[in-house]
Order: sequence, then C-alpha cells, then structure tokens
Amino acid sequence: MRPDVLAEHLATTIKGLLTPMSARVVALETLGARLESDRPVLATLTATLETLTARIGAVEARPPEPGPPGPPGPPGRDGNDGKAGVPGLRYCGVYVSGKTYDTGDLVTAGGSAWYCNRTTTTGPGDGRPDWTLMVKHGRDLRDPGRRSA
Repeated sequence: MRPDVLAEHLATTIKGLLTPMSARVVALETLGARLESDRPVLATLTATLETLTARIGAVEARPPEPGPPGPPGPPGRDGNDGKAGVPGLRYCGVYVSGKTYDTGDLVTAGGSAWYCNRTTTTGPGDGRPDWTLMVKHGRDLRDPGRRSA
C-alpha cells in the first residue's frame, strides 16, 4: 500500500473517532461554563440551607411550650364538666328508686356495686340488661371473734 493512501486512510479513521469526542468535550466545556456561572446561586442556596438547618435544630432543641388555651367548652350536664352523653365512670352513691341513671354511672345496692349500661330509671338486680353487677356483696360475719381465712 502506498504511503499517501495509508496516511489518508489513517487520517479519515482518526477524524471519525475524534469528531464525537470533540462534541463531548464541547458539551462538557459548555456545562462547566454554565456551572461556573451558577456558582453564586449555588453558594446562596447552600448558605440558606445551612441557615435553615441551624434554625430547625434550635427549634427542635427547645422544650415544648403549651399553646394558647382554646375556647371554653359547653357547660356540663347536671353541673358536671364534660360532654353530655359521653360514657365514663361516675359514682352516684346508693341507688335511689326512680332516679335517672346514665351510661357509666356506678351505684351500690344491697351491698353490691353496679355499672349502668344505658340510661334507665329501673333498679339494678332485676334481671334487665340496664345494669351489670361489678362487685357482689360478701358474706356477713356472724361471729366477731372469728377471722376470715
């Protein structure tokens, strides 16, 4: 093969290999120039992020403080605070015949403690599902000198 043909063949091959690389180098240089022009913006963003991180850390390190009090709730039923109709436990003393008892009321009757399952005027221990026996009365001690085991 002649040297001039070989040289031209090598030049074409090398040019074909270098053209894509040249395009990539131009693209990288353009990106580098853009990044260089964005450097002040990135520095500002970094400083802002560092400031926010420090402020969040300071807030998280503080002990919690209660917020302002909310508005007062509605007055309670029968002079008791709280929401009417919400079941809870409330001891009402010895059962009084004819009195209305609500869910969650506790009474004593016949030496036993009873829980009111729903609003009722019936008495505990009559077999209705309005009341549940909580604590059954014990046996009376007949001999004061005798101790229970």
